[in-house]
Amino acid sequence: MFKHDSIANFINENVDQSYSPARYIIAFSGGLDSSALLHNIVYLKEKKPIIAIHVNHQISEYSEEWENYCRDAAKSYGVDIYVERVTIDRNSPDGIECEMRKKRYRAIRKYIHKGDCLMTGHHRDDQAETLLLSMVRGSGEDGLSGIKPIQNYYGALLLRPLLNFSRKDLQLYAEQNDLKWIEDPSNKDNSIDRNFLRNDILPRLENRWMSIDKRFFKVTRLALESSERSIDLATIDLNKLGDINRIDADGFSMLSQNRRRNLLRYILKRRGIECPTFNQMMDGIKILSNLIENKKNNHLEWPSIDIYYYDEKLFFVEQSEYIKTKQKIKIFPDKILELGGNMGKLTLSPSNKGNISPEIAKLGLDVTYRIGGEKIKPIGRKYTHKLKNLFQEKKIYPWMRGKIPILKYKNELVCVGNLWVAEKFHKQNGFSLIWSDKPEIN
Repeated sequence: MFKHDSIANFINENVDQSYSPARYIIAFSGGLDSSALLHNIVYLKEKKPIIAIHVNHQISEYSEEWENYCRDAAKSYGVDIYVERVTIDRNSPDGIECEMRKKRYRAIRKYIHKGDCLMTGHHRDDQAETLLLSMVRGSGEDGLSGIKPIQNYYGALLLRPLLNFSRKDLQLYAEQNDLKWIEDPSNKDNSIDRNFLRNDILPRLENRWMSIDKRFFKVTRLALESSERSIDLATIDLNKLGDINRIDADGFSMLSQNRRRNLLRYILKRRGIECPTFNQMMDGIKILSNLIENKKNNHLEWPSIDIYYYDEKLFFVEQSEYIKTKQKIKIFPDKILELGGNMGKLTLSPSNKGNISPEIAKLGLDVTYRIGGEKIKPIGRKYTHKLKNLFQEKKIYPWMRGKIPILKYKNELVCVGNLWVAEKFHKQNGFSLIWSDKPEIN
């Protein structure tokens, strides 16, 4: 049964006592669950600011009415409320539920400060629906673990203190405390997967197996334990083999197939990248194993990320766009050129250590990229070298070689990034190419 001390007990049992939230932030839709949550938090009477955030999805004819209701309800508690209006793409390929959830959390995130405690009103019925959806979609243990009761969230803590309680528990609490709440008529729309489960499937399961939500809750807890063990194991493997940017290839190949997949999923999750499908993962492991076994400098391409085998390591490189010079782009002294694609920025700066001739620098230099076959005679070298050989000599990562900016004057190479300057265009007390905020290139 949900009581006045239920959330206080949840916090005492689940939150490290050394963590003292600066503020309580409540995701407040005005529905039964968030209404019970807000009332219970106010009842704690702690001397901490309480903030309600209402996200207006602007897809219901009642959206304006609900927004006003939430403002009035928060005001009646003496709680500050912030309202965010978002625009929902009804044709999102992820589905309207996922689209609303992403936009909702993105809106809430703007108000989160380090040390805050964000709470949402997810309850045991939501957990049962989430588990069934995950099973239908063929999710792994992380998906089967359902809605997490506690997790880190942009420097704050995200808590779901109602997960132990059913909707019936919350409704009884609301009625006992004379609470009012919003009933969203769209909850009856069974064309939405979650509503179909809530309105049709779960009641049938409950009629057959009483307290089915408690059984599902137990499944999610066991799956969560299993997921946490997998994370612990992946953490051990990662600490031994490298970090989320690169790992030792031979060490990776010594792991069992399960641990390889587990480690890859963990790295992608740490980097905030969606994990590939089961089949993509299985095929990817075969490709990586082949690259390592044959010591072949090549890569595996997955959605959003490439995994390169190079220098006996596996490198994780997120795919990004960089400047495409179909039209000529020039750089002039003391002007900052943003490269885009997380490639930093360029500046031609005068310096007593500068070595690019001022005469050509002031005319502007073309910014281009390698296409193959380029040659340059760097300062201090006896011979002209192929750029390919210079890159290999300096151990420039293969995936970065086509992204390093090359400056030209009348189609002749002046410099390659801030690595080499052509002797022909060298002059002391000239200009230096400053490449700031650049990524790791070797």
